[in-house]
Amino acid sequence: MITDITYQHLINAINNASDYTSGIKRKQLQATYDKLLDEISIKIFNEPCTSRIILRQKLNEKSVDSDIIIKLKDMLKNDELLFRKDYRDHSDEIVKFLNNHVHHFLRALRND
Repeated sequence: MITDITYQHLINAINNASDYTSGIKRKQLQATYDKLLDEISIKIFNEPCTSRIILRQKLNEKSVDSDIIIKLKDMLKNDELLFRKDYRDHSDEIVKFLNNHVHHFLRALRND
């Protein structure tokens, strides 16, 4: 469903989560996450992801709730802090997002 490169980038981010909470690594994580959603959207809907909100709406309309779709919906529901641009430090939340939501999604994806 996703390329090996995207998978490997996300695994690297999970294994080194604190490195990906700010600066260039965070930008790389954001780009990889967007690429992940694009690859998934193409696989499921045969079209690229135009926005995370629209993808989430489309997924919510699907009646199929496989483990992958459930984990994907959960990941999308919790990805806001990854892209937030306020002045607060969201490092802990980004680490939790990677270790919980992204990790569980990738595990479900590989087990399918």
